[in-house]
Amino acid sequence: MATVGMLANAGTQTLIWGNALDKYRKPTGFVVAGEMLAGFGHIFMVFGYILFLGMGQLIVAGYVIIFSLGIIEIFWSMSNVGWSALLSELTAPDERKKIMGQLSIVGGFGGIGGAYLGGFLYDNGAGFANGSIFYISAIVMIFSAIIVYFSIRLKEENKSEDSDETVTTRHPPLSDLPSKLRIGYLIFIVALIFINFGRNSIAIITSLFLEDPTGFSATGAEIALYSNVGSIAAMLAGILIGSAIAKSDDYKVMMFGTILAVAAISWLIISPSFALVIVASFLIGASHVVIESSSYSIVAEMAPAEYRGRLFAYYNATFFLSWGIAATFVAGPIADILIGAGSTNADAYRGSFIAAIILIAIGIAILVVSFRYTKNNELLVLTH
Repeated sequence: MATVGMLANAGTQTLIWGNALDKYRKPTGFVVAGEMLAGFGHIFMVFGYILFLGMGQLIVAGYVIIFSLGIIEIFWSMSNVGWSALLSELTAPDERKKIMGQLSIVGGFGGIGGAYLGGFLYDNGAGFANGSIFYISAIVMIFSAIIVYFSIRLKEENKSEDSDETVTTRHPPLSDLPSKLRIGYLIFIVALIFINFGRNSIAIITSLFLEDPTGFSATGAEIALYSNVGSIAAMLAGILIGSAIAKSDDYKVMMFGTILAVAAISWLIISPSFALVIVASFLIGASHVVIESSSYSIVAEMAPAEYRGRLFAYYNATFFLSWGIAATFVAGPIADILIGAGSTNADAYRGSFIAAIILIAIGIAILVVSFRYTKNNELLVLTH
């Protein structure tokens, strides 16, 4: 399920929307259009799968959801690349890590509230059968698009009307990027691929590990607690990034977040009880915010304005693809192979966690190369 949607999202960001955004330079319009289309797309999806539920075709209804979400992501990804470029335009370089940290606080509230609301609406499947889970999501998306339109877009339109100058938008090909900047950006993206694929490949398997009898036999309430502790940690990390370490070097902050992710997964492997495994959730939640905030700040500073849409599309793809492809082709198969070889389910999942650590370690090595290359070639100077 995750793979179909994330492939659609990353593919359209990199092949279509990033290029279109650089051409038209309308990030707010991309956000509004993406959220609005996604909202209405969810409503039409409900009509489709409820039809098959009524016919007793449960498997078909499931695939309708999976592939409908994939189609929705094609248009929803406009919002992803639009937000990345918009935040970069509206903030100064030394503010970006702080803003991303503050946004993670809002996201933390959303994660906790969404988990409880989703659980309440689910009610043994009733939320899917009547579509209430997706209707609520659609309303939030449409409402958010309206807020963005009236709070940002109208201001931009008024600003353009007050200006007598006509601005011609350049849309140079990526091959025109300075070669050192292009190489430096590519090295950084490769590092992000390994880091994100490693830490996100175990997201779904972790819940299976916690609930398995050979693991911790966690109940649904305990798994929800595990998830919410991660959200709380994300909020606390956001507060720190938004205040205490807002002025810190982005590279050092990102390295710290990556090492934090390794420590979290390592503790997940050796933790002796469910009460103590909660520590891993806290560290994972904090590391996610630290990595996302610092890496965004690095790319925002590295990307020239006329290339921002395309470069942010590739950056976003490292996050979105890691939730699906990494689990489908790395963590999942490793666990299955180990179970087939006679390991307990829990030990097999621990094998997947070890593989995740190896991927992150490779990413750390490439990250060191990236930092040195960027510093030696003064790449951030080239973008200003």
